[in-house]
Amino acid sequence: MKDWEKTRKWLFDMEDREIKIASHRGKFSSSVIENTSLAFLTAIGEGADMVEMDLDLTRDGILTGHHDGTMKRLFAIDGKIGDYTWEEIRQMPLYNYVGEVNVTGLETFEEILNSLKGKTILVLDKCWDQWDFVYEALEKSGMVEQAIFKFPIKNQRAIEWASGHGDCMFIPMVKAAEYLKDVDILRKKMLVVAVETVPQSPEDSLFADETFAWIRERHMKVWCNSLSLARRLVYGAGYDDLKSLTGGGAAGWGVLAAKGVDIIQTDWPAEVDAFLRIIHRRE
Repeated sequence: MKDWEKTRKWLFDMEDREIKIASHRGKFSSSVIENTSLAFLTAIGEGADMVEMDLDLTRDGILTGHHDGTMKRLFAIDGKIGDYTWEEIRQMPLYNYVGEVNVTGLETFEEILNSLKGKTILVLDKCWDQWDFVYEALEKSGMVEQAIFKFPIKNQRAIEWASGHGDCMFIPMVKAAEYLKDVDILRKKMLVVAVETVPQSPEDSLFADETFAWIRERHMKVWCNSLSLARRLVYGAGYDDLKSLTGGGAAGWGVLAAKGVDIIQTDWPAEVDAFLRIIHRRE
């Protein structure tokens, strides 16, 4: 059994308390660009069980790995991916994380799939408006079983699509406990394997023991981000990557593990993996 098949089996085993690692856009820095095959493969090599990715659609209908609503951060222009053809984007200079024109550029979803086939679980995040194209590509590659679709709990278009695709796995994203009742309804319409919780503080009801128990009692895993992206953004009730790196894993990731988080999404897969092995929450 391949590693991705083991991870998929684990998603349905509520007795297995091993914690899985989801890598945020892959492992990237300097000239290794986010949402590319190299970033994803590097993350897998550092212990990630899943790779979270974002996709966008070019003007001529090509899916490419890209997160932002504009091209300002990576291309230094205000346009959108959908304003350009894939060939035009491929010819544009892309700026890396030290502000230099990068050697490589973005990749198509087809290229990413070719690199990841049989290697990991793909968690598809920011591509809700292109799910028809995404599903078509997955089906063509024979990788539908390797993919999980994530979506905001109030995205009605995504809910309608998911309700008609029983062969796919889904993770709704919930930012307030009041929306858990909607999750309870959705799991009867689609295959919900986990719930992404976004608690803002230790006192947040989304971070309460009874909330985690409620999710697990309904045979869903608990996904929690430990990302530390900006001062204005709080993930994991504040028990994030930065707290873990500065105060030791027990100060951040350890709290998430003790609380009952099943999947930790991080920018530091190797460090999370090493810590979870120390506390015996990884094989």
